This record gives sequence, C-alpha cells and structure tokens, in this order.
Amino acid sequence: MILISIAVITIIGAILGLQQLVTWQAQSAFDQFTSQTQEESTVTIIQPSLPECTGNARCIKGLVTDVIDGDTIKVDGQSIRFALSSAPELNESDGKIAKDFINGICPVGSSVTVNEDDGQTKGSYDRILGVIYCNGENLNEQLLESGYGSMSTEFCSVSEFSNSEWAKKYGC
Repeated sequence: MILISIAVITIIGAILGLQQLVTWQAQSAFDQFTSQTQEESTVTIIQPSLPECTGNARCIKGLVTDVIDGDTIKVDGQSIRFALSSAPELNESDGKIAKDFINGICPVGSSVTVNEDDGQTKGSYDRILGVIYCNGENLNEQLLESGYGSMSTEFCSVSEFSNSEWAKKYGC
C-alpha cells in the first residue's frame, strides 16, 4: 500500500512538474512573440528637413492647401508659381497628368519651404514665384525631370535660380 501511495505521489508530482514546465514554455513563447511584435511594430519616421532659403526675397514655410495645376500650388492659401518650370494648363494635353504628378509628390497637408525668386518678386496673377521644396524634393526640378513640364528659358536672364544645377541641366 505504501508502495502504491509513493507511486501515486510520484505520478502526481510528475504531472504537476510537467504542467509547470508546459506553463513555463507557453509563457516563454508568449514573451518572445510579444517582444518580436513590439520590435516589428516600432516605426521610425524620418522627416526630411526643410531646406533653408537663399537670397533676399521671402522664405515661406507652410502647408500645402491646394494643388492648382502642374506648376502652381497654394501654401497656407497663398498662390505659389514654380520659378523657371512650366506645365501645360489643365485643359491642354498632359495638364491633368502634370497636376496629378505634383499632387503625388506633395499632396495637400504636406509641409513645404518656398524660396522666392529674388529676380522675380513681382509674380504674375498675384502669385509668388519660387522654388518649392516638399518631402525632400525640389518640385520645380521634379516637374522637369518627369517630362511633364518644360524650362521657362525666357526667365533665365532674371531668375536667381538660373545658375543652379537643375536649371542648367534643363536649358538655362
């Protein structure tokens, strides 16, 4: 009888030990999963710094409130026209594509820096003329690079930006 009791106690002890082992393994696996999930869900957002402006004209930092067409956006409600870069009007071939291209790089709500052109501070249609930086990109250059815009060479003689690499590359 004593032998049976010892055997039963040994079996119960083994079962309890096994249960503790299984519980420990399950907890360990859960901890490892949680740790991996936390590591995988950690996202680092690196926002490109907005460039500083050059020259003596205005330096405007704000948010895009509208993309008017391929070469004009609104920043905090003020119309900004791309200096030296021109896109087709919306009713012309590729006009909507140019607008959509700019909207894809710099949608409404994006932070921008506008470096107003010292040589063209009296913009047409009450617009500021400048180079626009958005999401780490020079939009004036990107419009030309995409093929949806063309260089406004008639302004190369007066623009502050005519000697920049991107302007020279496209014909200034």
